[in-house]
Amino acid sequence: MSGDESVILGRVVAPSRALVLAGTGFLDEWSELGDPLSVRALHSARAGGAHLHDWLAEATAVPTGPATLTVTARTRPGTYEPRPTIAVLDIDLDLPWSAVSAGTEPVPLGALPVDPCGMAIGDPVALDAWIGFGSGPRTVDGLADLRLGGKGDTQASTHFSAPEIVATWTLHGWLDLPITSARERATTINQWAVAHGHYKFLAKVNPHTHQHLGWRAGWPDPLGAGLIEIAGCPILCITWSPSELQRFRGGRSHGQVYPVTLEDVDGRATLRWRIGAWTDESERTNLDSR
Repeated sequence: MSGDESVILGRVVAPSRALVLAGTGFLDEWSELGDPLSVRALHSARAGGAHLHDWLAEATAVPTGPATLTVTARTRPGTYEPRPTIAVLDIDLDLPWSAVSAGTEPVPLGALPVDPCGMAIGDPVALDAWIGFGSGPRTVDGLADLRLGGKGDTQASTHFSAPEIVATWTLHGWLDLPITSARERATTINQWAVAHGHYKFLAKVNPHTHQHLGWRAGWPDPLGAGLIEIAGCPILCITWSPSELQRFRGGRSHGQVYPVTLEDVDGRATLRWRIGAWTDESERTNLDSR
């Protein structure tokens, strides 16, 4: 894949007839801050769509039709490495343009920062069940992945016969272990690492939260996109390469937000997120006031 191409990232469904594009870092905090995400998103979708923002949790909610919704991306070359990255994200909402606007111009819905933990696209009712970083000891299935990374990982993978779990960047470890077994094995490997002068946290355990499984689903994809299932619904998760995240480290606190609009694409309503350029100050002020 080269830059400036359009690719399909995945397809989701929205039984609630609402869809959200949300940052995942605080996705499990909405109900702690007030109403659950689904309550806020369904209300906003019925009103035609809106930007949702509570403390550090952010999302955009829009109405949808009943059919499968296709998510595509236009790409550009990466900023710090040659592989492509997402410049524009489009979600076909399975609605005629006339269902969301009587005019012809794009409808601004605010602006979103790039969440360094990734983004999720899917039905807000399903996303109420999201298990993320803030969910304490809860997991999806009681399992965990064990990854090797850092100084000495090549030697450790050979010594402990760790299989390759990601071919795209040669990551070794074990998938789908019982959590207790994963932690015991990590302790053994890290003790070995210290004794041999390697990185003392060489083995890392990742419990199966939706956050981790979303990240894992994107491992094989050049753009970091992958589907997981939550409450019976496919959810598309997008994560960014570490080098690309350097572009977005300022976040909203430094005004680094990117416009989200409803657009008429061949007569169909499309949710569009332009990640390729910052909004200018006047546009950002107008978007954030809506």
